[in-house]
Amino acid sequence: MSVLDLTTFDPMLKEHYSPFEVARMAMQRNKATGMLAKSQKKMVGGREWVQPIMTALPGGGSSSFAVAITAANNNVSAYKNFNVTRKSHYRIAKVDNQAIEATATGDEDAFESAFDEFDNGIEAEGNYINFRFFRTTAGEIGALDGFSNVATAVLTFSDQSAMWGLRAGEVLQSSATLGAALRSGTITVLSVSRLTSTITLTGNATTGIAAIVNTDFLYLNGDGQNGGTGLAASGLADWVPDTAPTSTLFYNVDRTSESDYLGGIRIAGTDGRSIPNLLVDAVAAVDNIGGDPDVCWMNPTTFGTLAKQLEGKWTITSAVGYDGKKLATIGFAGYSVNLNGHDVTIYTDRCCPVKRIYVLTWATWCMFSAGPAPNFLQKRAGSIIKVSEGNDGYEARIGEYYNFSCKAPGYNCVITLP
Repeated sequence: MSVLDLTTFDPMLKEHYSPFEVARMAMQRNKATGMLAKSQKKMVGGREWVQPIMTALPGGGSSSFAVAITAANNNVSAYKNFNVTRKSHYRIAKVDNQAIEATATGDEDAFESAFDEFDNGIEAEGNYINFRFFRTTAGEIGALDGFSNVATAVLTFSDQSAMWGLRAGEVLQSSATLGAALRSGTITVLSVSRLTSTITLTGNATTGIAAIVNTDFLYLNGDGQNGGTGLAASGLADWVPDTAPTSTLFYNVDRTSESDYLGGIRIAGTDGRSIPNLLVDAVAAVDNIGGDPDVCWMNPTTFGTLAKQLEGKWTITSAVGYDGKKLATIGFAGYSVNLNGHDVTIYTDRCCPVKRIYVLTWATWCMFSAGPAPNFLQKRAGSIIKVSEGNDGYEARIGEYYNFSCKAPGYNCVITLP
């Protein structure tokens, strides 16, 4: 006996979409770059951004006038200047013309107009800038964990924060060490598991990059080193490196003459100290150099460890904004504590490496750019979009010419965790 069931009646059934707003899970709250100093004065053209720094007052003093008058090399103040060059980055947003027309009436036809894809491109570029603030000019996403079987299609990163630098469909390159020459070949990401720090490729890693090993650094295609010159912006990992800087020039400066002043402070958390104790030590170290630490950045996972280790030792009365207001209704919320007489606000950013904590004097940092960053690059042609030559649609060229700069690296500290 025939029965009119759902399978038979399927052509007559309507589809009912959720009336709720589409969850934009890809959005990131880019706290770090949102808080960085940016203004029209920081949008600069010319050849480069020159950041002077004074590292020493006049020396050569002596209780003997005869000795003091003969001082030759150290009786004047010491100055350096970082000649910080801009870095470029590009992204193309493309939308089919029929998709624009079919969604033009908004809610009647779609959850959002396809035209909004151009705004999504700007948002994606903002995410990229924030990700780069915590990394080096080498352009890395991150390093593999040292345990992945590269003869398979599954790779794991050593730090969970690397997962916010890529998505399914990305093409990746690799190198043996950070910033080294890129290995031949590429691999393509099939899927991403952010909480487990793993990516699944379209094939075995060694099929795409024959020489890859499980400690390689991975890069988005086109972001890696180019003849030894870093293509990406110089973020915290460059200005306040994990290890004392070498004599290799950093934007025209040999930082070994004053490694703390010019290369920041480093505290290794490998001796069993808890995060609260490391933070106290970091604030004291910056204070000792002469800085006024007021902002701390850490990954949400690291903050979870901190909260467990506190066990009531610190009392956080309320969330505060960077402006110091107890109830932050505008801007980003953090957690205010007083350490060594300094009011320090702890912020979490998922782009910050899990194994790094940055204790910073925030006024020493800025982001400069030629034009806004991110930006629609062809706006001077009269429109932010242009007709695409390759398909029946439109496209927008998105990107920026920018970099990060620090006027006093020594007033900042990195804590490295095991």
